[in-house]
Amino acid sequence: MSKIVKADVLKKELDQIYETDKKKLRTNTVLYGHLGEGRWHTHIQPGLVLKAIVDYETKTKVHFPSVYKEFLRNCNGCYLFDILRVSGIGPETYRGLSYEEQVHQAFDLEVMQDLYRKKGTPENHFIFADSLVKNTYYVIDMLNENILEIEYRSKKILKSYKNLEIFFREVILEGKNNLANRIFYEFE
Repeated sequence: MSKIVKADVLKKELDQIYETDKKKLRTNTVLYGHLGEGRWHTHIQPGLVLKAIVDYETKTKVHFPSVYKEFLRNCNGCYLFDILRVSGIGPETYRGLSYEEQVHQAFDLEVMQDLYRKKGTPENHFIFADSLVKNTYYVIDMLNENILEIEYRSKKILKSYKNLEIFFREVILEGKNNLANRIFYEFE
């Protein structure tokens, strides 16, 4: 099994980057980098218990790569630096959640899969993340657990990462560079 960045490592990196510019919600989601008007630059959801992951796999009839299961146990999805949205298991209901808590829930994996799985997508490509900024999505190649960056329109593989840890480290580096250069993206 490939090595991944655990949620506590991600959180430590984010804590160093954003220092005190963070907020913890009642759902234990942590928001980082307040940009004003209720908008946050990054957020990370707490991990899940194995039973919730297995139940979701059974419900959706989707087999998760072991590296993604491990990721979900540490972090049920995240949104990093306005560049990357990593899916997780969405809530069964929003009942009782504030608007802010609803907005910062995990982007549902099933929705992510439906957005990008097209005719001709290899069965061994497990779609788990996307970047609206780069017009790309990311898959775990279930044969070797490499991470592939795929251009949305052409379906061309743009880049390959040896494992999830290297992939996240590159995203963090890009995020740090964007922050240092005051690069922020606006979405409407």
